Amino acid sequence: MIGKSWDKLLLLLAGLTVIGVSAYFSLQARSFGGTFHLDEASPNNELPETEEERARIAQSFVEKTQSWSNPVKGTPAKPLPLFVSVPIVEAGGRLIDLGLEDTPLRPPVTNAWLTTHNLDYLNSGVLQQDTDNDGFDNLTEWEAKTNPVDSASHPPYAEKLLFASRQQQLYTLRFAAKPDDERFQINRLPSQQWPRGENFYVRVGEISKDEQFRVEGFEERRAPNPSGIEVDASVVKITYLPKNEPWELVRNRNTEIPTYFADMKFALDPSFQQYVKEGDAFALPIDPGTKYRVVKVEEDSVEIVWQTGDAPEQTIQIPKK
Repeated sequence: MIGKSWDKLLLLLAGLTVIGVSAYFSLQARSFGGTFHLDEASPNNELPETEEERARIAQSFVEKTQSWSNPVKGTPAKPLPLFVSVPIVEAGGRLIDLGLEDTPLRPPVTNAWLTTHNLDYLNSGVLQQDTDNDGFDNLTEWEAKTNPVDSASHPPYAEKLLFASRQQQLYTLRFAAKPDDERFQINRLPSQQWPRGENFYVRVGEISKDEQFRVEGFEERRAPNPSGIEVDASVVKITYLPKNEPWELVRNRNTEIPTYFADMKFALDPSFQQYVKEGDAFALPIDPGTKYRVVKVEEDSVEIVWQTGDAPEQTIQIPKK
């Protein structure tokens, strides 16, 4: 009979076991308050004496600037970086160690300059690239000692100025007469800038009505004309004010005073074009803080001076292109 109901017997034993274990844990839980207790802590406000010598040594170590120098090995000797491998490039059948400068990969630029600025030294045209898009290629930045990956650091914009041509404008005068002992009649003949002629009656020290010249003096002279007859060749000496140049006006002869203009362009802005008179200044829209002044305009070149802020003036000679 028991053999037939063994599974019920096992179930009964398991139930009795669970009841017994539950009773045991219940009795144990009642004794927690007596088993666990906290001893009252007694305060101790005493501090150990400071180890002044150890503190002084620690302070001096913290305040001291710690420097690290890479180990130097090899022939020729070179510093070895601790965590970065030195690139070695094959070029023209040679292995070039970019950690050395005796064999530059992209001459005349040094290997260190290429790697320091993270330039694409594997590209054979890296020196012709404009990495920072400031209008100057990497070789130009190397020569100017500027940063090729910072568009705010670049060579002077004056190096991108172009001289297209020289334009000429004439200011024509004629010493016509001496009406009295003090005044001189000087005629301004029509020209492109001054299409209407005008007569000026000026004394020594006075400036013409158009503010282009000042009379400085007078000298009586006589000279033979083309027919060999001696005629009045007296001279009025003037200063041409736009260029502060001295000129002599000979009686009854036309004197053409040229004013030259430089046809200036800018390589970084194809829309820029200005005709700038000798002595006048101009500015670039991209560089409003720099003043450029045309000093001398020749047939095949122009001389420009420029100044940024309080920096000294610099000069550049630009050939015609």
